[in-house]
Amino acid sequence: MSKSSAQSVTIHDVARLSGVSYQTVSRVINNQANVAAPTRLRVQQAIEALNYRPSILAKSLVTRRSQLIGVIAHGMNQYGPSQILQNVQESAHSFGYEIMLTTLQQADLEEVREQDVLTAALRLGQFGVDGLVLLTNYDAHDIVKGLRHNLPFVLIDAAADVDGPTVSIDQFEGAAMAIRHLVSLGHRRILQITGPRGWSDAQLRREGFAHVTRSEGLSALPVYEGDWSAGSGFAATQQALADGLAFTAVFAGNDQMALGVLAALAQAGLKVPQQVSVIGFDDTPESAYYTPPLTTINQNFALLGRRSMEELKRLIEHAPDGPLHQRVHHLIFQPQLVLRSTTAPAPVHEEMSSSF
Repeated sequence: MSKSSAQSVTIHDVARLSGVSYQTVSRVINNQANVAAPTRLRVQQAIEALNYRPSILAKSLVTRRSQLIGVIAHGMNQYGPSQILQNVQESAHSFGYEIMLTTLQQADLEEVREQDVLTAALRLGQFGVDGLVLLTNYDAHDIVKGLRHNLPFVLIDAAADVDGPTVSIDQFEGAAMAIRHLVSLGHRRILQITGPRGWSDAQLRREGFAHVTRSEGLSALPVYEGDWSAGSGFAATQQALADGLAFTAVFAGNDQMALGVLAALAQAGLKVPQQVSVIGFDDTPESAYYTPPLTTINQNFALLGRRSMEELKRLIEHAPDGPLHQRVHHLIFQPQLVLRSTTAPAPVHEEMSSSF
């Protein structure tokens, strides 16, 4: 059957072929229980034979659900947010949902305002979405207040103290894990290159770094800020070297900036990991092929996408049971350290680093 003829098949055609009423076909399509097994099988066989595709609009009239999920996102040019979105979309499809995406276009996350997100949520609500997923690389406390009494929603990578349902990977612990690894190798002077201000992930990684620095009694070095790009990691490392900063290891806020760090160290004639160790964050596919292959922190984006959709589906199905704040869940998953070739024991005489 051609695509055009498949599209012209109606629920009445399925009813005639299977010898039942169109109401019975509708009950089978909507997976209602009050259909005898032989009848259900006959209808399903007719649907397959006719290549019938139910109208989402018609189905929504019965279920009172659109099977649409609204997604509000920012930073889609970055690896982490793009991977999260991809996995949310795949998980949504596995649950029978389609995605309607709204991206916030501000160049700087500090420019994202509560009203921008709430306006996007209102616009998606006008399309009848059943729920919202927010990729929250910004402070979501005030946003949650504006959303709580409207559609079911889930926030991805929001702080755990937000009064709303969240699914996240522990950015604080990921950074702490990276620094503890360097400390275990004898490093005491660790340079930090952070992501941009305004990104909650960057802030949490910075806090994890600071926590281990304090608890281990490490030297507090100046913090250099990048914009997630390899170029910014390169520039920050060059600046640290020009400033005469003594360090034996670098923690880069993501793998792209770590790539720039490796290039800057190589240009300065410094060997990795013999003289300087480098660790990144994200475990991008390319990081295994850097020169040398990069030690980094892995985030399970597939798990994040799947569990966020499971949580949203739960909220949608239980929406009549009471206010959303009564059903708040905070799901937090742990990242993993991936050991490769850019970290090694600190040089025996750390003072050699002062000659950078």
